[in-house]
Amino acid sequence: MKVLTIRLEGGVLAPDILDKLTELPGQKPKDFGLDGRRTIVDEASTAWADAKSFWDSYQRRLRRADEASQTTVTREQWVLPLLETLEYKLTFQRAGSVVEGEIYPISHRAGDGDEAPPVHIVGSDQDLGRRPPAGRGRKSPHALLQEYLNRTEHLWGIVTNGQTLRILRQAPYVARQAYIEFDLQAMLEGDQFDEFILLLRLAHRTRLPRTVADAKDCLLEQYHQQAIDEGSRIRDGLRKAVAKAILCLGDGFLRHPKNGALRDQVRSGVLSPRDLYRQLLHLVYRLFFLLVAEERGLLTENPLYQRHYSITRLQGLAADPPTAPQRFDDLYLSLRTLFHLLRKEELADLLGLPALNGDLFSPIEMPELEEAHLTNAELLDAVYHLSYYVPREEKVRRRVNYAALDVEELGSVYESLLELEPVLTESGAVPRFSFSTGSERKSTGSYYTPRELVHELVESALVPVVAERLDACKNDDEREEAILSLSVCDPACGSGHFLLAAARRLGRELAKVRTGEEEPSPETTREATRDVIARCIHGVDKNPLAVELCKVALWIEGHTRGKPLSFLNHRIRCGDSLVGVADLSVLEEGIPDGAYKAVTGDDKKLATALRADNRRERKERAAGLMPFDLGRDLDSLAAKAAELTTIRDDHPQDVSRKAQLYASLRGTGTDWWRDWMAANLWTAAFFAELTSQNQS
Repeated sequence: MKVLTIRLEGGVLAPDILDKLTELPGQKPKDFGLDGRRTIVDEASTAWADAKSFWDSYQRRLRRADEASQTTVTREQWVLPLLETLEYKLTFQRAGSVVEGEIYPISHRAGDGDEAPPVHIVGSDQDLGRRPPAGRGRKSPHALLQEYLNRTEHLWGIVTNGQTLRILRQAPYVARQAYIEFDLQAMLEGDQFDEFILLLRLAHRTRLPRTVADAKDCLLEQYHQQAIDEGSRIRDGLRKAVAKAILCLGDGFLRHPKNGALRDQVRSGVLSPRDLYRQLLHLVYRLFFLLVAEERGLLTENPLYQRHYSITRLQGLAADPPTAPQRFDDLYLSLRTLFHLLRKEELADLLGLPALNGDLFSPIEMPELEEAHLTNAELLDAVYHLSYYVPREEKVRRRVNYAALDVEELGSVYESLLELEPVLTESGAVPRFSFSTGSERKSTGSYYTPRELVHELVESALVPVVAERLDACKNDDEREEAILSLSVCDPACGSGHFLLAAARRLGRELAKVRTGEEEPSPETTREATRDVIARCIHGVDKNPLAVELCKVALWIEGHTRGKPLSFLNHRIRCGDSLVGVADLSVLEEGIPDGAYKAVTGDDKKLATALRADNRRERKERAAGLMPFDLGRDLDSLAAKAAELTTIRDDHPQDVSRKAQLYASLRGTGTDWWRDWMAANLWTAAFFAELTSQNQS
């Protein structure tokens, strides 16, 4: 089910809950206190008519209200009547609730006494995620309620400004907040009655606890715990979906009659199975990113984009594919056009899109597929696998909710991909793309790191360092710089599970400094996390697939509406963290003779000869015949590299400037390139097979 006005954040509920809500416990008429003659739709129809009437009256009153009375008008003319139709009996809180000496001025309770769930109602002129103007409190409405929940035994609460209503859950031990959001304005003005029924099913008074005592037994908490239990099922479905999608795409590209050049490259070996596999996977990564960005509302609301370019449009076609145009290839051509639009700021502006220039949409990442053709049938088949799945023990198709997808789930995709080895076989006139069982997962020791282990690692290794840095600061400017000057490096990052957790934790700490709130809003936290990713996060992995997926995960986590993708090439690198030159001074001494010591399988005479040649060359270097000046320009190189950190990623031009500077530092013939080549030659000497065949 595609919903426009409801958003699930932080894994608060299962991504597919909206599809199967009517099947869950607590969704019968009697569970809402209705008698046997009245259905949920009957109740929703009456509540909808009332809500529409309340909304129209509220809008008229709001237009006449001055700034001082907006909160009163929002509460009295709209929110209180709306919640009464959902069976809430709200009690106004004349004094704030005190927790550990701090006052929380929450406006209402969903019942009598402090044991009833908190309901905080503010004026329509207050953004739920932003600090109010001076004199109206120190915390944003969202942060106020979230912090109150985290410091008390209350599990659930409601905060609203009349335009948006959020149901928040207690979340004291995670970096991501958990809540359900309803866009009331879009729901009512867009006549989304079907989604209003979902609001009634999730936000009715019978869904929340009566008091603190029964909080763990309320329906929302039951649904939340079910979401936690179903996490592994979503991972399993995503693993299989990606493999099936890649097979559809691989075979589809090879079969298309216009892709003769692609088939020739495959047959000649110019394009190896693994090279084609990497390009196919990169295409899937692009689809992943766009699916998440679209469903989270981070790209554009331009109707032209929605009708002709969006991945959401392809999902609709994939669910019920048209028969006649299946053999055509216009859908992939439109997808190629979208990739081109996203690289060019002036073209992206035409559709209200941010220019997402960078590696993800760079044409050099999948050069053959950028110019290839694909039939509508095969593209829609791949999109279908990425969009829908049938859960175990169920027969009903479910749609993946990418808006609520936890980015860490991509780690399980990476783990499963290591078990697959791409294979190209001849089958008549067309090569076939398939998978065989691979051994890369075991040989590289690559496994999905459990969330609990990552959490413990962040708490034990990162949090104490952050606390120590902040304790030494005197003001917020120093605290912000203290956080942004931290460097977090994972030397075997895989798909970035630890780096994501670290970025979220640092982003939350940075948002707390910037807002002065203990529980900053999701909006400010997301912006802060983006800055942390651009300044603090570093990762290395031997597997290029892991490196690309890690960058995609960080792009998804840090993407902010209207901003380009951060430049990450200098921060997430493909390489070996254990093998190589750790101290550049060894290059000045040359390759040690021990590098040419014969081991099993080596030619001992050849090893002796090479060792003698190496000894002679070192003496010639010492005499200045083969100069190598390591200190030649390291200070200048370091200064230029440091310049990368001073360029922000707020505009496409900034990202392009970063990419150009990075390329100029590492181009062929540069100082960096010469030192890098020297380090590679030094390292390679220890691993070369000393046989006559390999020396020829």
